[in-house]
Amino acid sequence: MQFVVLFLFSVPGCFGIVEFYPFGFSTGDDKVSKNDDGSSPEIPISTRFPFFNHQHDHLIVNTNGVISFLRTVSTFTPSPFPLDGDRRLVAIFWADVDTRKGGTVWYRESTDQSILDRATNEVRTYFPQFFRFQATWVFLATWDNVAFYGCSPCSKKNTFQEILITNGQHSFTIFNYDQIEWTTGTASQGDPRTGLGGTPAQVGFNAGDGKVFYVVNASRTRDILHVNHMSNIGIPGKFAFRIDAAEIGNGGCNTQGSLLISPRHGPMLGGQYLVISGPCMNLDDVIQIKYSYMQELFPCHRKSNYSSICITPIFNITGDITVNVIIRDNKGQEQHHTGLYTIVNPAVFKNPVKRHQPQNWINDHQHVISWDPFAFELRESERVHIHLFTIKEQSNNQLVWEKSTLHDNIARTLGTYTIQLQTEGYMAAIRVTAAMETDTDLSERGIWSEIFAVVPQHQKSQRFCQNWLRHEYHLSRVSSQNIPPCPCTLQQALMDTARYQPDPDCNMVTKIRDGNFNCLYRADAKHCVRLSVPGPRNSDNVCCYDFSGNLIDTRVKEGGSLQRYHYLGGERNIPYVSNFYYDVLPFLHCCRYYGTSSDVGLGGHSLYSECQDYLEFRKVSSCYNYIPPRPAGANGDPHIKTLDGFGYNFNGLGEFHFIISKNMSFESQIRFEQAKHSNGNTVNASVCTSFVARVTNASDTVEVILNSIRVADVLINGQIQDFSDVSWLRYDGTSIQTLTSSTFALFYQMNPFIRYTYQQIEAISTINGLLGDFDGNPSNDLLLPNGTVLEPNATEETIFFSFNNAWRIERNESLFTYPNGKSYDDYNNYFVRMFRPVFSSSVIHSATPNARALCGNNTDCLFDFHITGSLEIAQATLNFTDELQDAEDASVPVITCPVLESIKGGVWISNSTQENATARFKCGMDYLLIGNCLPKTCKNGKWTHEQKCLCEKITTTTLPSTPQMITPYSTAMLKTVYDTVKMMWYTVGGGIVIIIIIVFITSLLICFKMRSGREYMETNKGTPSYSESSNGYKRRTGRPPRPRGSFSSRSELSGRSLPRYSVHDNRAFGYMEAEDRYVDVPPQEHRRHDVLY
Repeated sequence: MQFVVLFLFSVPGCFGIVEFYPFGFSTGDDKVSKNDDGSSPEIPISTRFPFFNHQHDHLIVNTNGVISFLRTVSTFTPSPFPLDGDRRLVAIFWADVDTRKGGTVWYRESTDQSILDRATNEVRTYFPQFFRFQATWVFLATWDNVAFYGCSPCSKKNTFQEILITNGQHSFTIFNYDQIEWTTGTASQGDPRTGLGGTPAQVGFNAGDGKVFYVVNASRTRDILHVNHMSNIGIPGKFAFRIDAAEIGNGGCNTQGSLLISPRHGPMLGGQYLVISGPCMNLDDVIQIKYSYMQELFPCHRKSNYSSICITPIFNITGDITVNVIIRDNKGQEQHHTGLYTIVNPAVFKNPVKRHQPQNWINDHQHVISWDPFAFELRESERVHIHLFTIKEQSNNQLVWEKSTLHDNIARTLGTYTIQLQTEGYMAAIRVTAAMETDTDLSERGIWSEIFAVVPQHQKSQRFCQNWLRHEYHLSRVSSQNIPPCPCTLQQALMDTARYQPDPDCNMVTKIRDGNFNCLYRADAKHCVRLSVPGPRNSDNVCCYDFSGNLIDTRVKEGGSLQRYHYLGGERNIPYVSNFYYDVLPFLHCCRYYGTSSDVGLGGHSLYSECQDYLEFRKVSSCYNYIPPRPAGANGDPHIKTLDGFGYNFNGLGEFHFIISKNMSFESQIRFEQAKHSNGNTVNASVCTSFVARVTNASDTVEVILNSIRVADVLINGQIQDFSDVSWLRYDGTSIQTLTSSTFALFYQMNPFIRYTYQQIEAISTINGLLGDFDGNPSNDLLLPNGTVLEPNATEETIFFSFNNAWRIERNESLFTYPNGKSYDDYNNYFVRMFRPVFSSSVIHSATPNARALCGNNTDCLFDFHITGSLEIAQATLNFTDELQDAEDASVPVITCPVLESIKGGVWISNSTQENATARFKCGMDYLLIGNCLPKTCKNGKWTHEQKCLCEKITTTTLPSTPQMITPYSTAMLKTVYDTVKMMWYTVGGGIVIIIIIVFITSLLICFKMRSGREYMETNKGTPSYSESSNGYKRRTGRPPRPRGSFSSRSELSGRSLPRYSVHDNRAFGYMEAEDRYVDVPPQEHRRHDVLY
């Protein structure tokens, strides 16, 4: 009843000799001894071979034209597929071969590079979507001039060859046929002279479960005699199949034109090598591609009958788009084929161009990059160009990329190069571009670095910051209204994947940015999270946590804040680019690269006026009124923890409602199958093998299925997704993040939120199912659909017999994708429903000493170890229990106080805003505290007193021991003028008044510079040498000085005030305000930082 429809097409009137892979004694082949209905011995193979979703470490070459994996095949008459009894086999020509009458069966496995290269090229040609495939193992079996049983005379012979190919994850087979002169032995009612008639040969694949199979449709008919005229790839006598998955796949192209796009996803910045396959493409066809939201048609290059190459342009959106491929023949007739392509956000794409020491990338300096010289975008090009793309803001406030060439015609195989970074831009990306010309006007192909901030000279940072402040003044403020507050602790942030997701640029989970790239722009953070979906008006809230696990106050350390633009994009919001340009860069230029405060030796706190202005427009993140989610989950031989924290065991088999909202707005289902002991035998217990969920009529259906080859597969609407190049993909109403090879987080966009992750669920809704009703009362979580509530002390037996049918899904409710040959009935039939598990109460007391040593008194761990005999499963259960307990601890609501607002020149400093936290007021480095200011303590959600603390600007103190002299008069006067200009700049925004003021300032500065220049020459005469200054620095700080031009290390920055970067003679120096920042800076003309140039 279950079957798979297979096909082939013949090539009438065509017959050519297919080139076989080398075989015989000269190649080192073994041979099967002369026999009838025999086989080789069981052959251990050096790699695990995937076939029908199972891994195999041995195989058998059977004389009768079959390679089998579980048992020998001696049957001489081919039985019609499907077959059970573990007959998992590949039948290249299953018939009654008798090598005693003539011929030889040869075989060998090979890792010879020439064989691997040939196999690789064949797979890439016939399966263009696997254009990155690299064979690591090949097995060759050849039936050379073999005769049939009962032949007389034995003049009819057949020759055919089967090639098995794998890279360990995907596997393929090639069938090669030479002469085929007979189909049937006499024991199968064939003619002894012709070898025809009776029950002819069979070609195909069988899974061995009696359900799943794949057969060439000429099998067991007289037409199979002409299999050497047939093909599924258009080459007579040659077939190609993909065989690792549950469904056998055909190679080649097809006239129906189902479109395949590979890779299925790619970078927003474009330049990607895109392989288009599916439709057949003739030599004189003109091929073009159109992307749904763009009007332009882009040319593609035909590569073979099976595929063409297109190069993607730069996009300004992310997510799924429709791709239309137009194939125009020489008569002007067009075929249109459509498919889907996913544009990946730059934040989560794995970029093959790497910047070395990214924290030191200063403009007008040399820097090192490296790239993958074997990237497909660069293939067929021996040389490459290095291009710099920078973002420029046009007069209409649009952001556009501008390209410049840094270096050209560099050897591709170098893989690394020292570049000279020269740009007027603040935000850039590097592309290594293939230096090649084609016969079509293709877009440039290349590979990218991540988008990064260029560290400019000091004056440029000043200009960028002031321009941004002026622009923000005229915009509506970014409001925290209707935005969820931040989790208060790192543990809560890691748990709350309902409202927040890891920041791609700074996190300890996905580690999209490795090494020095992680937290590059939030130097004091260990982990950051941001809203899972954009907030009101596409806003965002970034919450960062220090190495103590506390929420960072960005006024004190580099952390998070509200953001005008969410990195996921939105209306008038280019994904990642807008957020980086309008939220990240302003922070860097106002708070890191440029500041106006100077240390006047009074030991004040590091406050910078521009940074405080920045935080007026990007408020610091707060966890005030934060309510953490509740964790829940299922693991092992299912040990279930409900949303209200009630734990119980349910060992049913089949498919069940996991979570279902009472209004049917969200539903998720879970599948349990029979567990296996470590020895391979099934046991009377169950294990979760699949999970599926969707927001009804609002999202794609997401399914996670365990896979023995790839650990787990993610399916979207029944289609397997490839996460090889990305860690995050967004779909309709949902997104998926890969945490590890076997851990996925699923996010759904809905209101109210209900979200599932691999180990956690949060729901704010009225729900029921195996995870309870989430009403805050764990005692009523053993709820049946009819409203009956089991007692919380109910036995496992009572729970099992009550839940086994009550929460089982019906056929018309199923969201699951069923493997070929299987259906709802296979997982929910009578025998499944009658399954009776072993209950933990019957085995706990018989735990072995080894189990006790591992599990202690953890009954879930003890039970899983006893049932499965697997230390790994027991350890995983123990780990899950600990993780769930940590999540439960973090889910306890904490009392918090609101963020204490800054005042001019001062800030309240505290390591948290939680209950009993203490805040102390500090004035900035050029401010003095007026009077006495008492600390505040957070009590019952309020700070203990309402005292107002004030700071006074210092205007009479000179800077000691500095290379330049600044008089109190000039300081006060220039600061007063600066404040006036800044106010006018903000409010007037242009016009003749501003021009007059700027002229006045310029005149003042000319006089000031002339005077300070004379003062500098006299002052410099008494300035100590660098070595002397270094000794003084060491005496004052207790630390040796940093070399000139060096940056503070990450360890130096941690837990201290904001790092500042100043540029002197095109060299950058990092300093902390707690230090004397003038000691290791070479003398130069002094320029006041609090004057707008």
